[in-house]
Amino acid sequence: MFALPFAQASAINNQKYNKFNPAVVQITLSTPTTLGKIIDNDFAILEIKENYVIIFSSYEEINWLEAQNLKPKILYNDYAEMVGWKNNPEFLDDFHSYSEMIAELQNIANTYPSISKLYTLGNSVEGRNICGLKLTDNPDIEENEAEVRICGCHHGNEIMSVELPLMLAWYLVDNYESDPYIKDLVDNRETWIIPLVNPDGREMISRYNANGVDLNRDYGYMWGGEGGSPSPFSQPETKVIRKHALENNFVFSLSFHTSGDIVNYIWNYKGAPVADNEVIVALSDQYGSHNGYWVVEGYDWYQTRGDTNDFSYGCRGDIDWTIEVQNNDIPQAWDYNRDAMLEIIDAADMGLNGVITDIDTGLPVAATIWIEEVYWPCFTDPKIGDFHKPLMPGSYNVIIRANGYQEQTHQVIVNEGSTTVLDVSLTSEDNFYAEQVTLCNFYDPYSYPNNFQNNPTEGISALGPPDGICASLGKGGYIILDMGEEGIIIDHEDSVDFKIFEEDDSDDNYDVYISSNWSGPWTYLGLATGTSEFDLNDFSVEQAQFIKIIDDNDGDPYETNPGADIDAIQHIIPFINNPPLIPEIDGPKSAKPGIEYEFTFSTTDPELDDIYYYIIWDDGYIEAWIGPYNSGETINISHAWANKGDYTIKAKAKDSYNEESDFAEFEIEIPRSKLSNKVLYFRLFEHFFNMFPTLQYLLDLIRV
Repeated sequence: MFALPFAQASAINNQKYNKFNPAVVQITLSTPTTLGKIIDNDFAILEIKENYVIIFSSYEEINWLEAQNLKPKILYNDYAEMVGWKNNPEFLDDFHSYSEMIAELQNIANTYPSISKLYTLGNSVEGRNICGLKLTDNPDIEENEAEVRICGCHHGNEIMSVELPLMLAWYLVDNYESDPYIKDLVDNRETWIIPLVNPDGREMISRYNANGVDLNRDYGYMWGGEGGSPSPFSQPETKVIRKHALENNFVFSLSFHTSGDIVNYIWNYKGAPVADNEVIVALSDQYGSHNGYWVVEGYDWYQTRGDTNDFSYGCRGDIDWTIEVQNNDIPQAWDYNRDAMLEIIDAADMGLNGVITDIDTGLPVAATIWIEEVYWPCFTDPKIGDFHKPLMPGSYNVIIRANGYQEQTHQVIVNEGSTTVLDVSLTSEDNFYAEQVTLCNFYDPYSYPNNFQNNPTEGISALGPPDGICASLGKGGYIILDMGEEGIIIDHEDSVDFKIFEEDDSDDNYDVYISSNWSGPWTYLGLATGTSEFDLNDFSVEQAQFIKIIDDNDGDPYETNPGADIDAIQHIIPFINNPPLIPEIDGPKSAKPGIEYEFTFSTTDPELDDIYYYIIWDDGYIEAWIGPYNSGETINISHAWANKGDYTIKAKAKDSYNEESDFAEFEIEIPRSKLSNKVLYFRLFEHFFNMFPTLQYLLDLIRV
């Protein structure tokens, strides 16, 4: 562990340590409840040892600690004094300021334009740019490549966390031409470097952003109102990271912090292992093998809620680590972390990948990939349709779901040291369910260590079709679910538009809101009980993409799986049955009377329903709704006409729901027989004599 050179305790002397420049304080863990008080009262923790905890504390907070008889011991008047910046200001010269960091990123992009591109992802509270550098061999286009994010400085006073991402960027571009391993990483991955998430805090050398919020407590997965965060994703900086995460399907992420020597993996909000725990522990141990860092699940270190890691995995399926490093000696920190960082980028292609497309158009599909044995989703990139799921060697059942398509299941084998490829084409189907967790907060009634002992459910259990696996909100808890762009709920005239599936044997109540934006404004649809249906027309709403569900706060928080139990949300497409197409008729164009001739009839039904035919032969005979036949099937029917003449065959089709097509027509001629020349001449002669009575008399004599 990084050893802090603690100074002797100093008296408070009414020193007003404010939130932006707090004191560094030690609290002895004299009782089992002491640490719980520190965490429950939202102190920023710097380090936890067996017998004490180091925290940041303002003047008012120090007074509170004394009132609680926790005996705060001030180690340093501020963070700058602790790390030596105050007495040795030249120490800061080794680190990049905000403007210097921007210049470095621009220099990389200008020097290596073929493998790097600099993007402004958004802005801070005070308007400073939050920049992201994309490193890959074709930085202007999206490719079928695993994506990795490396970011630093959520906390503005943790300045080493800026240096390591920046040094990684230079290392990759400088060694691209000379090192085949580095060239392969750049060519076959998309690595995003975001060195400075909190530029305002960096300028102030403050843990917090310019609004006084700890950005690493402001994310929306199991947000808990810590670090001064007023609501999930309340700050522009966390909104930037959220938006960027939705635009890029990261496989792995590293988030650098100080001070300590720790590989912190998910979960941070509770102690239960995540679905991908086998992969995560293996890669965490691999990272720690390079530097001797303490490898630990975040919750077992100390609990946090609303942090980057839990959001990345909980909402996006991105395995995200917090790497705590020293805050001095840049070369040593780089040496401890360089190879470990490269190996994480390398490992992003392990396991299973593929491309999901539409079977008819070949275009990419926004799909969700589920592994039965490792039940946590990853998502395709809608621009390319590619997905990347890290898996250990083994046999897996893969479920592919996409709004507007039939679900598919495939079995795959993942072998050691190789990547398994599964490319899939999907067939269209009216199949629309919630696609992604936007944010959630399940209430936990227990005091520290707040491990959700009675509610092991996950937000992702509310995604996809109903399966009896639910997300239990807890008493007063809530969740916001994204239907996805293809699953946007539309108001259908005189029809129910969506359905919330709540656990069948439950009578839990919950409030329902809808919006076209994840952050509102929200339209309230009312209090629902159990599984319920909703018609947007009742609320004068035309469409909605996001559904917010809040437990009614009227239940027992200590029961097993407390609160409303959300299984699924379905966008209901009303059944619109289209009639079959007008039939096609084929057969002879002429015929002889009394002889049967064969005719073919065929058509298709848009819904592939069975087909019935109604055929009029135009001689008084009708085939009345014969069938059923398969859609697209060609049938043969014979008919004979007794008399000569011109006939029009008519045929129409209907489906199983009695929707009828228009008539098709087919002309056929039954011609009269040709007369001999002698008969023809006699009839002309007869006609001539009929015109004159005397000649008619002679004609009659001739006949006699």
